Amino acid sequence: MKESEENSLPASPFFMRGRFGEMAASIKQLEAFYWAATLGGFTEAARHLNLAQSTVSKRIIELESVVGGALFDRGASALALTRAGMASLPIAADVLAAELRFREAASGTAPFTGAFRFGTTELVALTWLSSLIVALKRTYPNVVPMPDVAASRDLFARLGANELDLVIALDPPPRPDFKAIPLASVTLEWVAAPGYGPASDQVPLAEMARYPILSQAHGSGLQALVLDWAAANGLTFNRVAECNSLNVLAGLAAAGLGVTYLTASYFEADIARGSLRIIRTDPPIPPIRYFAVYRALDVSPLPARIAAITQKICDFSARSLHGKN
Repeated sequence: MKESEENSLPASPFFMRGRFGEMAASIKQLEAFYWAATLGGFTEAARHLNLAQSTVSKRIIELESVVGGALFDRGASALALTRAGMASLPIAADVLAAELRFREAASGTAPFTGAFRFGTTELVALTWLSSLIVALKRTYPNVVPMPDVAASRDLFARLGANELDLVIALDPPPRPDFKAIPLASVTLEWVAAPGYGPASDQVPLAEMARYPILSQAHGSGLQALVLDWAAANGLTFNRVAECNSLNVLAGLAAAGLGVTYLTASYFEADIARGSLRIIRTDPPIPPIRYFAVYRALDVSPLPARIAAITQKICDFSARSLHGKN
């Protein structure tokens, strides 16, 4: 390339031209910059990258030397990007994502290794979580699945804080930085012990106000969606007992302590042997959809690919090995 042609090329934010050529930013420097900016601190980036904080700081200083200016405003009370840093961050994400795609194309295999942190609700854990882990290991044998079972609200908060890579749950918050992939819906039924509750198995929804409602605890997407829907339809609860375990709620209902709402397909064995009875209301509880959610700007394509796997194997009628009696 002629010198005149070279000098006419647009400047890149990750190259500094000098008398003796160009000094390029390294992938490791961009990685340190990206994660410090995304996680909000050098300590957090060091923890995420499994590096010493001094190493992260050194790589960012080297990167700033390459671009010829500060990427972080060190005079601010909290870590903040300069204007150059804000302009460079999405480009750094693109470069890191392209580097992963390059390694995958060059090697012919998926370059994904290490821990994959994801969260699910209890119903997923009781039904098809084991199938998801089997499929994940078959497709990405060097990835170590690290599932965490918790309430939807807590899981989405941890996804936003970069503590999880994927969440399978209900009612994702409408955040522009979240990508939500729709999965299957679940059908819930009111259930109680035989001989407890309304005499009829088909009643107006308002009839349920006469009985204690056994529900999951606050933070549960299932609880929020069902109770908000019931309240919007005029149902006033006389008392709500809360418990985080669906199996425990089924046991409390079978003991005659109240009425709860469960997936009849999962508890069909309990219904068949007479431990529980279904009470259908008018209107019925509407189907509730689950989603696989990941960060839209994640540099790794792995969360999106595993979300696609969840679409194929999602089955709330299954009973996992853990959930079998």
